[in-house]
Amino acid sequence: MKTLKPALLTSLVATGSLLQADTITTAAGDILHGTIVGIQGGNITLETDFAGTLTIPREKVAKLDYTADGEFYVRTDPANEDAKTLVKVGRDANGNTILIPTQEKAEALAITEASTLWAPGDTDPDFPPIKRWAYSASLGITGNSGASDDLSVSAYADAVRTGEETTFKLYGSFNKTRSEGELTAERYIGGLDFEHRPYEYFSWYIRDEAQHNRFNDYKLRNVFGVGYGLYFWNEKTEKGVSLLRFRAGLAHTYTEHYTHEENSDSRVTDSDVALDLGLLFHYDFSNGVQWNTEITYTPLIDDLDKGTLIHESKLSYLLSELATIDARLSDISLEAGMRNEYQTQPEAGMNHTDTTWYIRLKKSW
Repeated sequence: MKTLKPALLTSLVATGSLLQADTITTAAGDILHGTIVGIQGGNITLETDFAGTLTIPREKVAKLDYTADGEFYVRTDPANEDAKTLVKVGRDANGNTILIPTQEKAEALAITEASTLWAPGDTDPDFPPIKRWAYSASLGITGNSGASDDLSVSAYADAVRTGEETTFKLYGSFNKTRSEGELTAERYIGGLDFEHRPYEYFSWYIRDEAQHNRFNDYKLRNVFGVGYGLYFWNEKTEKGVSLLRFRAGLAHTYTEHYTHEENSDSRVTDSDVALDLGLLFHYDFSNGVQWNTEITYTPLIDDLDKGTLIHESKLSYLLSELATIDARLSDISLEAGMRNEYQTQPEAGMNHTDTTWYIRLKKSW
């Protein structure tokens, strides 16, 4: 475990400290020679020629002879973000390594008192910046030839901003399919989802989704919903997130249908109040695999037998092997899934279910 960032390691090389040996004397009297590459969380990481990388708890170190030069930030309390001091590595009258604050009249520290040490301009190891925005984009092309010639193009993109208690998501997708040169499927979807979670298990949300689906009789379908969420399972571990959430609220649905009359541009519109019910399941496996299932159902208030159920499940695998080719490819995933849209009472001549299968490459950053 290297706890000092590459920038610090570079600074150590520049100052020539790697040409000299750092020495750790343990409380048991053992003497270890090597290069200190990290001091973080009360642990000292020593790179040695004879035993590889060693991580030694600070309380087991009796003496530390550190050869680094230049300025560093030091923190003795890893729980206090503001408790950091700019220091230089120096020696006391007995030749012991100490950390001398650059501020006048401040007391020097024994290096064994340092919980974390890092170079200016480097990321604070104890309090790394929170990644507020995360982005992803995926593109899939599938085809079929033989009895029929089909070409399908699908894409998806989203931007997610995560705060201490809020999550804001913007997303969009499209799918087009041509069979024997004729357009047989065309769907565009765009939406936003805002959730505020002041408590561990409860939240409230606002969402809006608009869809154009030529072959599901939608010139425009918009669903605006508000309500509350209940988290049955929400666990964060080193491998990722495990999540099971239920939502219940009210929605307003507006649908503008295509006309079925020849040579007519007239449209039929529906505007209704509905229930807004949703279920989300997400699980991160330890081998870079993610499973995600989301279900929403919006039955009309004045006719509960009529509603729209949308189900989407997808499985993604992080292609970590690509990092050996180029580090910029390390966050590319292979994603496969399906999306079902089920109408309990479809318009005349329309099917109950519209199903889309896809395989896409996904890039995250």
